[in-house]
Amino acid sequence: MPEWTSHIRARLAALKLHPAREAEIVEELSQHLELEYDELRRGGATDEDARRLAMDELLGAEALARYMRPLRQANAPSPLQPGAPRRSLLRDLAQDLRYAFGTLRRQPGFVAGAVLTLALGIGANSAILSLVDATLLRPLPISEPARVVMISERTATSVDERVSPNNLLDFAERGRSFDVIAGFMGGVGGMVMGGADGMAETVSRQWVTAGVFDALGITPIAGRTLSQDDDRKRANVVVLSESFWRTRFNADPSLAGHDIRLDGEPFTVVGVVPDSAQLIGKTDLWAMIPIAGAPPRARAAHIFQVVGRLKPGVTLAAADADLSAVASALAQEYPKTNDGRGVALEPFDAAIIGADLRQTSMLFLGVVAFVLLICCANVANLLLARATARSRDLALRSALGADRPRLIRQLLTESLVLSIVGGALGLALGAAILQVAPSLIPDGLLPPAVTLTFDMRLVAFCAGAALIVGLLFGLAPAWQATALQSAQALAQDSRTTVGGGGRLRNVLVAGEVAMAVLLLVGAGLLLRTLLAVQNVDRGYRAESVLTMLVDPLGSEYPTAEKLLQFYDAVEQEARALPGVRSTAWASTLPLGFSYEGSRFVSVVGDPPPQDGRQPAADYQVVSASYFQAVDLPVVSGRAFDERDLRGAVPVCIVNEAFVRAHLQGRSPIGMRISLGADPEAKPEEREIVGVARQIKGRPDETEAFEQVYVPMAQDPPGDMFLVVRPLSGSASVLAPSVRAAIARVDKQQLVSVRSVMTLEDVAWEATGRHRFRAVLVTAFAGLALLLAMVGLFGILAYSVQRRMRDLGVRRALGATTGDVVRSVVGGAARVLAIGLVVGVVLSIALGRVLQSMLFGVQPWDPVTFVLVIVVLGLTALVAVAGPAWKAARVDPVVALRSE
Repeated sequence: MPEWTSHIRARLAALKLHPAREAEIVEELSQHLELEYDELRRGGATDEDARRLAMDELLGAEALARYMRPLRQANAPSPLQPGAPRRSLLRDLAQDLRYAFGTLRRQPGFVAGAVLTLALGIGANSAILSLVDATLLRPLPISEPARVVMISERTATSVDERVSPNNLLDFAERGRSFDVIAGFMGGVGGMVMGGADGMAETVSRQWVTAGVFDALGITPIAGRTLSQDDDRKRANVVVLSESFWRTRFNADPSLAGHDIRLDGEPFTVVGVVPDSAQLIGKTDLWAMIPIAGAPPRARAAHIFQVVGRLKPGVTLAAADADLSAVASALAQEYPKTNDGRGVALEPFDAAIIGADLRQTSMLFLGVVAFVLLICCANVANLLLARATARSRDLALRSALGADRPRLIRQLLTESLVLSIVGGALGLALGAAILQVAPSLIPDGLLPPAVTLTFDMRLVAFCAGAALIVGLLFGLAPAWQATALQSAQALAQDSRTTVGGGGRLRNVLVAGEVAMAVLLLVGAGLLLRTLLAVQNVDRGYRAESVLTMLVDPLGSEYPTAEKLLQFYDAVEQEARALPGVRSTAWASTLPLGFSYEGSRFVSVVGDPPPQDGRQPAADYQVVSASYFQAVDLPVVSGRAFDERDLRGAVPVCIVNEAFVRAHLQGRSPIGMRISLGADPEAKPEEREIVGVARQIKGRPDETEAFEQVYVPMAQDPPGDMFLVVRPLSGSASVLAPSVRAAIARVDKQQLVSVRSVMTLEDVAWEATGRHRFRAVLVTAFAGLALLLAMVGLFGILAYSVQRRMRDLGVRRALGATTGDVVRSVVGGAARVLAIGLVVGVVLSIALGRVLQSMLFGVQPWDPVTFVLVIVVLGLTALVAVAGPAWKAARVDPVVALRSE
């Protein structure tokens, strides 16, 4: 490789430059000549020709000095444009790339900061965009999802009522807009499946009606799906999910048509369907519930979620009008059950995803968009400071013949190289985030068959984002850095960096602060909501309680007496375990799903409601020891006891909300209420013997949750939660011994035990969505704050570095340390104040966007705003401390001598 240094120094000697500045120019020109030499050699030139042509860049021995000497004047003439002949665009691009890599390789700190900043922004956006894609953009994994709709019943107070079996049959028979209408039960239960080895296991099961897979447009992998003929025959038939079929039966294609034993009875496997069918429920298998010939009283049992497939060409509005006419006819034919009931149709994808998840996805998308903007502003600030520091080098290249577009192209090439590397790292970061996302997303947030995937669309997003960032946020620094005339740049003292771009940098940092404030306010409001739902008074006071759902086989316990004997035997075994304080049974857990649903209620002797709407209350079956086990106070009357047996006077306990809603100040004890699931059937009357403290149905509920408790001894359901409260310590350690106690009673292993968790786990799941939103937004807000403070630190450190001579003069003229610090920090304080004001205004303006996600706090909560200002102030102090300390320690002698 030729040695260029001596030749360049000889040609610069006449300029009499400062040694340090001359060394910088020599290094710049040496690299330029090396690149030129390499390019000529690759083009086929000999070593001698390549050396000669490269040296032609410098013209004669005195020519360079003669043409550059006028650049030291204040008003320089137009620069001569020496150099090699014009090259092709591709060759220039190749040279720009080599030069960019060579320049960036010598600045690892700058490159690492810019690349990591971009990677964080692009990676976070790609991961959240995957969530948005899954919930808002990507079609559901079923055939022609636009033709699939959810059908609900509508009343004066609700637009999302479930459908009764009889109404479902009438909708399917009388409606003319649908190819098929079918139903499914929303909850997923369990069945005990016997194995060939005599061992039993619990498998998840969902009840569906015939035709549900046809409505969804799902083609079986093996066998067939459920048919109307199965319904008419009331056959015991099931359809398996693909994953269960593969893991449990090794994907045996001959399984279709054979029987498996479920709950002690043979069920015929008619087919296997893809896991996309789990859109309606995450389950191992689907069992058919026959509804053909349902009795008239079943018209009041609103148990089904209904899905229908529109006929080709039928619009949602036309289908709605069609079924509305059917619902009106049913209301006239069956006024007791259908009066005031209409229908509500909704696209299946919108119903499955849900408004809450769509809002959460859009919230996250907005948050990460702000984070990406902050990252881009930070990178633009880094590029601007770097380009400003290189103004003299750029002026020298301009003096050698490079025009302004050529220099801008070179700087944009460097910016694009940074953004492409940052985009590649962001792509890897986004993929890594999606690998751990399933463990971070709370159960139930995403429908089972909706998954987060990193496909080519997200790769295209990362590539596009990198290119846009490189171009848009690299153009302003490039334009700013090349705006100064060459004579002005080179005439500056060798130790003084040319100014410029300060106002733009301040604007960028102020924007970063404003966006950080906006995200911090949103995070603060969501955190306050999370605290509110976690600290809400749940009603019960027990802190550590183990629960598990116990589902005894119906054929083994055909009567209520047999069932009660089983429950009593299990409770006695569990209560005798070491470390157990008390045990109980309950059909529903506090803050958990209500398996028994609601019942129509009325106070015996009171007139019916004037609007004709019969009120309902949550119906719960509990054992006599339940209130003691969960430490739920009975504030009036008594709890259940040994008097409340089967055949005795039917009794119940109501909660405080029920008393307020129905008794209007009357004493509840001794009053009688009627309960019924069927308005046409004779209701059951029960005497109120106690009033229990209010329990929350949901942690964020705002309306009163009315409850009626009935004793298990009088109405034992088919499956119950066993509740075990320990004497001390963690309740979860009791799970193995409690399972063993159940096994000692269930000697044939025909009892399903599942959903083993503590009441703390139930409460944790109930607040999962609030926690997910709050934690994620807080993490991004913290990242935004960190980036904004890095930007503030950057402009302040850059300002101090540029003003070292000025600060030294001030100190020499008698300025105190405080004067110096104030002069340095004052500009940063103004930038911070402007960003804070803009951020607060934006937060107030956009506060109502979060209104539907908040609980126990208002969008304009003053505590949140004050805390955000305090946090911003403290972090800003940390950011300015370093540069302020450096400015305060300036030695005037050293500063002036260095100039």
